[in-house]
Parts: sequence; C-alpha cells; structure tokens
Amino acid sequence: MACGAITGFATGGAFGLVCASVCLIVGLVMVVASEARGTKPEAGLSSAPRLRTRLLVAIKEVHARPHQGGKFRAIHDPDQPDLELEVFLRCWLVNETDLPLRIDSLQLELQGSEGPPRVAEQVCGDFDRWQLGALQEEWKDWDMRLRVEMEGVAELDTATPLECGVAREGWLHFRFRRVTPAEFRSAPMQVSIRDSHAQVHVGSAAGVRHLPGRIWPVLAAVARAGSASTEVASG
Repeated sequence: MACGAITGFATGGAFGLVCASVCLIVGLVMVVASEARGTKPEAGLSSAPRLRTRLLVAIKEVHARPHQGGKFRAIHDPDQPDLELEVFLRCWLVNETDLPLRIDSLQLELQGSEGPPRVAEQVCGDFDRWQLGALQEEWKDWDMRLRVEMEGVAELDTATPLECGVAREGWLHFRFRRVTPAEFRSAPMQVSIRDSHAQVHVGSAAGVRHLPGRIWPVLAAVARAGSASTEVASG
C-alpha cells in the first residue's frame, strides 16, 4: 500500500496521482475491515493490565528471647548491642483475591533511629524445639490458682497456596543481630510477604513486644516439667 502510493507520487502526472489515491483508499479499507474482524495486532502482553492482589497480614503476638553465643542471656542494659534476639511472631493471613495465592518470600524489618532498616534472618523448620508458656486458671474449693502450662507452637504454612477467604494462622521465627532491646521494643517493625504475582503485602507489629517473651526451648520446658504444676499466684 505504502509502496504503491510512493510510486504514484514519484511517477507524477495525472496517472501517478490516480495510482496513489487508489492505493491509499484500498489500504484504509483493509485497516477498517481488519479492526472489524478483530484481527488488529495487539499491543503486547506487557501492556495488559496487571492483576492486583489483596492479602491481609496481621501480627497477633511478638515474643523474643535474648541470646548470646547461642545461650539465653539476661538483659542488663536497654542499649546492649551484642545480643541475638530470637523473635517469634504469631501471624494471621487472609487472601481477598478471587484466586489462590502462593507465598514466594517473607521478610521482617526493624527501622532503627538511623540508617537503613535492619532485616532479620528467617529460621524455618525448628518449631519442634520451642514451646509457649501460658497461664491457666485452676479453681479448687473456691480458691483460684494460676499455673504455668506449656503448649506447642505451630509454624505458619507458607508452602500451600492461600485460598480466597480462608484464614490461616501460625508462627514465624526470625533472628535479629545487633539490635538493642530498646530498639526492639519501640522501633517500627513490619513483616513483608511477596506473593506469586510479585506484589508485596505488609503487616505492622503495633502491639506489645514481649522481651523476654513466653517462648521457651523444649529442653528447658522438660527440665522445668514441675512448672506445669507449680503455683504462680493464688487468689
């Protein structure tokens, strides 16, 4: 079409102008017919609208254990910089997208007073080594007593796709290095989840952060087996 029009203009004269006009009209008719049949080439996959996914992320509990050299250490200074903090989060997720979502990656960040955010190391597959201590009420002859009971903690399932509208709950384990107790308790903290559509969803730790928390190693819980029947307080 274009070549015919150019040739007609180049030839000149009445015959050339007629040829160029005929070529342009035929080309215009072909374009209109192509669009009517739906055969017009598409702009490409990159211009297709991107699916927006929605995933609610809530952090229900935050517990941490201060360690040093792999062993529990008491906190003597809120600005103590040489501790490793074993951090446990109880998370709650709901997929609000009309299709299953996979979790591709997780990240826990703590924004200190200066510098870039501190990124925690994620620890997976070790929840058989940890337990949660909980206070239980016991009544006897109108006397209420509180006892410490140890219960297991279940790791959050991040392998199975999240179905639409179905809530999922579980624990995540992270490890912070070179974070002071004061920073851990007060600095902004958030967990980021990247889904299978490359979109990121964020949940903030807005509640109380327990340091030291109520998470205990299983061996310590076994060694303290008597604590399951030890009275903590009485009414």
